[in-house]
Amino acid sequence: MATLTVLGAGSILPRTGYGCSSYALRPEESGPVTLLDCGPGTTRQLAPAGIELHDVRRVVLSHYHTDHCLDVFALAFARRSPFLAPPPQLAVYGPRGLDELLGSGGEVFGRWGRDPARDVHVVEVDGEGRGGFEADGLVFTCARTLHTPNAVAWRVDLPSGESLAYSGDTGENPAVAELARGVDLFVCECSFPDAEAVEHHLTPSSAARLARDAGVKRLVLSHFYPSNDPETARAVAAETFDGPIELARDGAAFGLTG
Repeated sequence: MATLTVLGAGSILPRTGYGCSSYALRPEESGPVTLLDCGPGTTRQLAPAGIELHDVRRVVLSHYHTDHCLDVFALAFARRSPFLAPPPQLAVYGPRGLDELLGSGGEVFGRWGRDPARDVHVVEVDGEGRGGFEADGLVFTCARTLHTPNAVAWRVDLPSGESLAYSGDTGENPAVAELARGVDLFVCECSFPDAEAVEHHLTPSSAARLARDAGVKRLVLSHFYPSNDPETARAVAAETFDGPIELARDGAAFGLTG
């Protein structure tokens, strides 16, 4: 059974149990891992999740705010260690701006921020804000979220028929609901309480509306800022979405069942 392990369920603000955004998708037990976002602390969280550095074959980024992408450079540094066997190629995917991100990081960190075995792929979106790619039998589809000019949400369809969607950071965008249509697991940001709503972020109520409109099977709320109590968020979301609602926390693992 495929599993999604939460490496970071919070924001850039310090909070015990809620690090910066990162999720590890393993389509099969002991198989290669795809990271959905790679915020600060991702590399440190691999070992507690039972993930070896060489297991990570792919990083898929939603956008380039620091809390979602900074550890691509920590991964590069770790993969250059002379104490490890040469690592397999690491593919990095993201929307427009990926080349600039990785190039600027190399300027700051020098050769330690560059991974000689890294294969970079910029995923372009079409006129409707959609794009995607296939890798190892997984089908990745993205949709623009408008959180930043190039930010996207991701859907992954597995060869087994299981599916998941990851909202990245977004507002209540119908394109994200369409992307997540009918998925088995929808990992959705839930940054702030309803009373503290911020443009281009979600609250418990707006996340629940997206999940309801998408007809997802299970909703996992994540990306909690310190002012947002997860249990209260679940109770509020349940007023709108009548399916199972689970809460992300660092180290939590969710099985995907088709």
